Amino acid sequence: MTGAPLPSVASAPPGPDAPTGGFVLADGATAVDGAVDLERGDGWVQPWRLPYADLELHHPLLAVAAMGPSGVRLRCTTDARHLALHVQPVALPGAPPPAVPAPYALVVDGEPLREVPAPAEPLADAVVDLPGLPPGEKQVEVWLPVLPGVRIRALRAVDGRPLRSPAPDRRPRWTVYGSSITQGHGVAATGSWPAVAARRLGLRLTNLGYGGSCLLDPLVARVVAALPADRITLEVGINVHNSAALRDRTLGPALHGFLAAVRDRRPDVPVTVVSPVYGGELREDTPDSWYETPDGVRRRISGDMTLRHIRGALEDVVAVRRRRGDGRLAYLDGRELFGAEDAAAGRMPDGLHPDAAGQRLMGERWAERPTAG
Repeated sequence: MTGAPLPSVASAPPGPDAPTGGFVLADGATAVDGAVDLERGDGWVQPWRLPYADLELHHPLLAVAAMGPSGVRLRCTTDARHLALHVQPVALPGAPPPAVPAPYALVVDGEPLREVPAPAEPLADAVVDLPGLPPGEKQVEVWLPVLPGVRIRALRAVDGRPLRSPAPDRRPRWTVYGSSITQGHGVAATGSWPAVAARRLGLRLTNLGYGGSCLLDPLVARVVAALPADRITLEVGINVHNSAALRDRTLGPALHGFLAAVRDRRPDVPVTVVSPVYGGELREDTPDSWYETPDGVRRRISGDMTLRHIRGALEDVVAVRRRRGDGRLAYLDGRELFGAEDAAAGRMPDGLHPDAAGQRLMGERWAERPTAG
């Protein structure tokens, strides 16, 4: 599979009428959708979920989360039966490689076909083998892993069939900002709750879940506001509790500021604020949290808000803004998506993140809401 020369992957954003996605690779056929920006190197591009030129303006932990390409997918039209994606995995700074790297996922004509193991060795040329595609012309999407970063070298057909530009994606655009639960901790990117919901509702997803770093950063608000969107969802609160980076005094004003920045650019887009899902009685009823360092040391973090308190603060902000005339702003208690009964059923094995079944339930429940979107 490595004998033929690789096509160039230098990229450029499409023109204003381009039907493909946020970026198009120089082969003219492969679209990169779901990314905020691309870093360009010698024979590779790397998707980022924040503007690459501004990374130094963000906290390093947020930049690390944004390196993970959750929801970013390569799109093309082809009648090939066998594709190969040439990549270089990027290591997470300061962290050991995961025991099982997050998988790639193959989607054909809008339906997930299979998950594919990811290469693990960082910055080594590797091939993600994608055989067994169904016959005939089809729309193919290769979803990149939730983590870590990925440098894309080329997508090509092993059987020599051409890759052509994907069909225009005219579905309504949905931006979802949130924590590792939104990013898709522990699942393929197609299995995150926003991806499940977007598939059911026919929405074009941009996943801005930043594991451990959903803290209402003002510059992230500007990113959310700048992205074209027909609806926006903000899953907020669990990282506030786990890091105690915001307090009772600052959480409400931070959310007000975030929403104001969004409304400056997107005054009429429906926005839903989703409070934390069920987080275990420890988080529900105590303000403190615990953090385990990479070397295994467990440290206590002293906060001043329980998850119950955080939900009330978020709901109050939404209520105030609705009274002031923002009728397109809504609040949803996250426990309606994942509650205590789901955790009791074993769908939150680490006590913090819903597993694959829990993520699927969250997406299905979101899609079943009367005002889904």
